[in-house]
Amino acid sequence: MQQTETTVLNRHIEDGILWLTKNNPQDNFGMSVAMLKAMGEALQSINDQTEIRAVVIDAGGRGFHAGAAAVTELQPRLEDLGREDFQRLVKMGHQLGRQIAALPMPVIGIARGGALGGGLELLLRSDFLYCLDGARFSFPEVTLGFVAAWGGTQLAARLMPFRRAQEMLLLGESISGIQAAEFGLVTGSFATPELLDGHLSNVLTRLRHCSPASVQWTKECLGAAWEGSLDLGLAKELEAETEAMDSGDFLKGLGALSNGEVYDYSAGKAVAKKSR
Repeated sequence: MQQTETTVLNRHIEDGILWLTKNNPQDNFGMSVAMLKAMGEALQSINDQTEIRAVVIDAGGRGFHAGAAAVTELQPRLEDLGREDFQRLVKMGHQLGRQIAALPMPVIGIARGGALGGGLELLLRSDFLYCLDGARFSFPEVTLGFVAAWGGTQLAARLMPFRRAQEMLLLGESISGIQAAEFGLVTGSFATPELLDGHLSNVLTRLRHCSPASVQWTKECLGAAWEGSLDLGLAKELEAETEAMDSGDFLKGLGALSNGEVYDYSAGKAVAKKSR
């Protein structure tokens, strides 16, 4: 196990997984300037490390991700904030959000207790997002004189039924983990921590049997579907299939299949199917 630690973000790499755990209770595990910087640096450090198969983002304490604490740190007094500060704040969130989404490996968000505001907005950039049934999620910005401008208005409106997104964003309504899963804001909600951890373990195991090149290029295709037209998406598929097959991973996968096995891309060998 390789382990490093920063003031606000604990991180360690184990079995090809980068675990990032927020360690800033003084900010209620929210997105302070230091947290934005630490998380950005951690993600940048593994961007080209092909041995990293996934990133897991979690929070300490009860597992609740608070909002954009950075707003209180840009100037000595809130009254001193000006238009340049407002725009700087938004750009900071956008930059980290794009960085999360652009990683070649899956990013898994864990919000055991839920999330709000900027903390939720950045978790929505994850490829998978899991929580407990009793978690709470909200965009309280409108009640505080802000807009959910770290991608919240755009991501929620795409992930959820539009009417549900309107209610959350325009009223600052809070929803449960069960509702978040029902509406599509999160990938799945679980009754107990044990069930959540078991599912996460299964997801990470399944990723071992997925070609890194195929995962990377499938993520790019999904991004094209999210952002553009069908023609743009089909063009991205042409590029993706060419690049994924050119990696040679399909020879490993099909070779294992022909022998009644599956290929473990992390271990670099074919294994019996029952190991999945």
